[in-house]
Amino acid sequence: MKPPLLLILPARSPFMQMDADILSTDFQVETVFLEQDKSKLLYLRGIWRALSTIVKRRYYRRILIWFADYHAAPIVLLSRLLRKQSYIFIGGYDAVCYPEFAYGVYHSKFRGFLARLALRHCTHIIANHQALLSSRNTYYTLASHADGVYQMIPGMGTPASVVYNAVAASPPSEFPATRTRQILTVGSTPRLQDFYNKGFDLLARIAAHRPDFQFVWVGIRAQYLPELNREFALDTLPNLTIHPFLAPDALHRLMLNSAVYAQPSISEGMPNALMEAMLMGCVPVGSNVAGIPTLIGKLGCIVHSRDERALEAALDQALASSLDPSEISRSIQSRFNTGIRRDRLLRILSR
Repeated sequence: MKPPLLLILPARSPFMQMDADILSTDFQVETVFLEQDKSKLLYLRGIWRALSTIVKRRYYRRILIWFADYHAAPIVLLSRLLRKQSYIFIGGYDAVCYPEFAYGVYHSKFRGFLARLALRHCTHIIANHQALLSSRNTYYTLASHADGVYQMIPGMGTPASVVYNAVAASPPSEFPATRTRQILTVGSTPRLQDFYNKGFDLLARIAAHRPDFQFVWVGIRAQYLPELNREFALDTLPNLTIHPFLAPDALHRLMLNSAVYAQPSISEGMPNALMEAMLMGCVPVGSNVAGIPTLIGKLGCIVHSRDERALEAALDQALASSLDPSEISRSIQSRFNTGIRRDRLLRILSR
């Protein structure tokens, strides 16, 4: 009989749901979805449902929670009260604070208080990169910016481990002989400030004076376009195509057809879009932030400062690159697969 395990997910994202699949070989996994991305009411109902499940089904000894946010604190405290083990996955937003563009749970006093409470009292923290535990962001500012939960919560004694994300998508059966000479960037923008965090502002300024560059963006919400058009004149750029959303299959086809993928973010964890773009053979360009250089390694270009000219030079270099797309794809498959993630999670859960 497999031991039971309760997995609590704030949303139905494939990269989080993947953990249910890879752990189901060794555990009887039940998943509670909180629907955080749909509405506040559904989110509150989801938290209540998670708490009720823990109380009613006492046989759950291990509670896995994605992200240190509002939901994590009551779930961790109840688990502690009932002497259950609670594990929190941190992914990026819950490990940083950038007040100037209202980014990170610690920007909000109440939200930060709940995140700190959860992380101090859970059994174990699982980060998808070492930078989310403790690091300095020198890409954003030369003076460096403190990142990581141990920086946000001085004196915290909760043990932590690093388990890299795994790519959930399947690699292509074959790679195209030629690719469109375009630069793809994917970044969700639930808030206007995310446009800047993802580095779209730098790309917009480059697009304005480099008509020979073709840009494709995915994830810019239509509601922000009027304001962004006023500031960056995006609607006047013939070399820019914007998709508010693409289904996974369509996105993967776009990646497979694009020469370069750019991820010039200020703050990240281990960005799944970058992993999938490299799996599809794109030459990557990314900022020297958290897991981005870990993913890219020597198979792309890393930008070391948030500077328009440095990013432009890296894009030129990537477009002229002779890197083999199949080599880029194999690198991701071998280093960030579900088998490795499963083994490392099992070692943590068996302690």
